[in-house]
Amino acid sequence: MPGRRTPLDADPSDGKARSSVTLSELGDLGDFLGGVGVIVTLAYLAIQIRRNTQEVRSASLDAVAASHMEFQRSVWGDPVLTKLWFDGMSGRVALPADEGRRFLFMVITCARHWERAYHKARGGTLESTSWSGIHQELAGVFAFPGTHEYWKRIQYMFPSDFVDFAEKAIRGIKDAERAA
Repeated sequence: MPGRRTPLDADPSDGKARSSVTLSELGDLGDFLGGVGVIVTLAYLAIQIRRNTQEVRSASLDAVAASHMEFQRSVWGDPVLTKLWFDGMSGRVALPADEGRRFLFMVITCARHWERAYHKARGGTLESTSWSGIHQELAGVFAFPGTHEYWKRIQYMFPSDFVDFAEKAIRGIKDAERAA
């Protein structure tokens, strides 16, 4: 019954109740302890989510960096591919048909790498500082006359938002070079 007091701890030797609380007071105590438990749980979850976000970003950067380094190793590790890459980028050398196709696939691979990093950055899984370095490097590569010529041939393969973004970045590099 509400308001009725019940002894919690009676001492049989003196016949007096040491303390008594109402059922309502016990309910309030339970509510309070439950609230504390919810707050502790939410704090724990917030810490875990933050930790998970950091791990996802780290894994994302590792994946982008590994892909980029693999591409670079394949090009720089082979003198023939290194020469083809620089000849193709410069646009000063007319590439024979078989080398032109090989360079085209190199440009596609590089563009896919840039696109993947772009989407990871937009999705928040690639830190802005990491993205900035990758973006500037790749925009610089695609600003070279030969690479840009091949880029124009493959733009249809990519989402329009990425193409617009890449073109703006390439124009920015070219404008900065003209101004210097």
